[in-house]
Amino acid sequence: MKKAIRTAAGAIATFAIVYSSTAFPFDGAVWRAAGQVLQSISTREVPSAGTLEVAFSPKQGAETLVLKAIDSARSSIKVMAYSFTSSKVTAALLRAQKRGVTVSLVADEQHNLKNGASPKARAAFSALSLAGAQVRVISAFAIHHDKVLIVDDLHVQLGSYNYSESAATRNSENVLVNWNNPALAAVYADHFAKNWALAQQFNPDY
Repeated sequence: MKKAIRTAAGAIATFAIVYSSTAFPFDGAVWRAAGQVLQSISTREVPSAGTLEVAFSPKQGAETLVLKAIDSARSSIKVMAYSFTSSKVTAALLRAQKRGVTVSLVADEQHNLKNGASPKARAAFSALSLAGAQVRVISAFAIHHDKVLIVDDLHVQLGSYNYSESAATRNSENVLVNWNNPALAAVYADHFAKNWALAQQFNPDY
């Protein structure tokens, strides 16, 4: 069924290109139809489950909730990050790694490692990597702007919150944790896996 929908969407988009290149008037309706079809097959509907816990920043519990999610892990943590400079988040992940949790992190390469980047990110990646965590950096997108924790394939932390000191103490941010929703965790794990495959292994300098 999905294959048939994709084929139809492709046909619509192709027709739109051809149609728009002719001398006939073009009002964008065909483009909108193609877009709606494509959007319908790219979204995922997930049943509600578990409980939601929210917090905000600056200094309104956002950092505490992120650390709570990490400290709850018993088997695995998958991290998707843009900015990654928080010493407290790094320490929590190191604690998890030490107690036998599999920690996997994928983060934006340009923001964290290139010219002008804070040395805190490289230090955090190095500490995690040397402790046995799996660390990759990604440059496949304009920016890798995800801020996600997938914990034990059960719990998902979402929101605007970067894993940085600024997010905890200066920025207006939000954090939401959906506890005990394995279906949602599976959807985000798929997203993580796709980006993980596009990322490169981080190699510590020391």
